[in-house]
Amino acid sequence: MSKRLPIDIDPLRLVEQRILLSGELLVKQLPRLQEQLFTNVGTISVGLAFDRTEITRLPRVTGSVKGLLDLTCQRCLKSVLHKVDSKIDLVFVTSDAEAERLQNDHETWLVEDNRIFLQDFIEDEILLGLPHSALHEQCEPFRPLIEAVPEEIKSQQEDVENPFAILKTLHK
Repeated sequence: MSKRLPIDIDPLRLVEQRILLSGELLVKQLPRLQEQLFTNVGTISVGLAFDRTEITRLPRVTGSVKGLLDLTCQRCLKSVLHKVDSKIDLVFVTSDAEAERLQNDHETWLVEDNRIFLQDFIEDEILLGLPHSALHEQCEPFRPLIEAVPEEIKSQQEDVENPFAILKTLHK
């Protein structure tokens, strides 16, 4: 088991060999994740085991993706830490028909051309586990809400000169 992960893999071959992969990815290597981040520092730890399901003998991968991401709070636009702890248990399929047939019993991953780009696979797992809107439990909004009393609004409207008032004089 090494710290460096391969770029692309043949998952079906790894299943036959019952390979264990573990290593780390830098957060800055995950381009689709960047727009969600406050800063792109940190590492993601990955552990994957390739084997077959017990009864049906389908090719599968199990494992986990763990790390800490520095996301942008959608309320105050400051840093909020999010713990990534994603469990992986997927069955590899080679066609959409096979995926449809297995979708009730297993989560599936379509393998095209007998290869998977491991970085994309891991990034997909991270993106699926992100919160819809990253927020602190308690924080102040980026821009404070403007609260006004109805009387203040009415008096402000009366103080403003009507730009169409000049038209009244032209009518006479």
